[in-house]
Amino acid sequence: MASFRPGGGTTDSVRTNCEMTDRMADAPGLTVSDRIYGGIAIVAIVLALWFLVRGGPSDGAAAAGRPPRITLIDPRPGAELDQPVTVTFSARTALRADGTDTTSNRHVHVNAGGVMLMPGPADVRRVDGTTYRWTLPRLPSGPVWLRAYWSDAAHRPIPGASGDSVNVRIR
Repeated sequence: MASFRPGGGTTDSVRTNCEMTDRMADAPGLTVSDRIYGGIAIVAIVLALWFLVRGGPSDGAAAAGRPPRITLIDPRPGAELDQPVTVTFSARTALRADGTDTTSNRHVHVNAGGVMLMPGPADVRRVDGTTYRWTLPRLPSGPVWLRAYWSDAAHRPIPGASGDSVNVRIR
């Protein structure tokens, strides 16, 4: 079957120009909800591109970032200590009584001569601001290195976290 072109001539198409126009007229137009959802999608894409290019804090770690340095205030290097040993330190952040940072799930540990110590539920007492005091359990007598550091929820030292170390003698 042949059909006629508007400018003259024939085509081998089975459809006529009228049929094509009628089918195009049957196509649905954009509704108000289509336009609203389209606008929301455009805004979401623009925001996604903005955050991709501009960046922002990553989940969990950057809000925490690198943990603040733990500074041992007492004992001083070379000190001779009686039992029980009390450690005074600055955490540079607020802590709960169990030594957990109030802004994350990291917590304070002390390594005493190779023994990892973690505070109990009420061991860490606030002295002033972000300075705290912790009375350690009985330690072996003799020279020992005390090191304060941050640990994660699995009690592993947090990479990149820094803390002080002091060499003391325990009587």
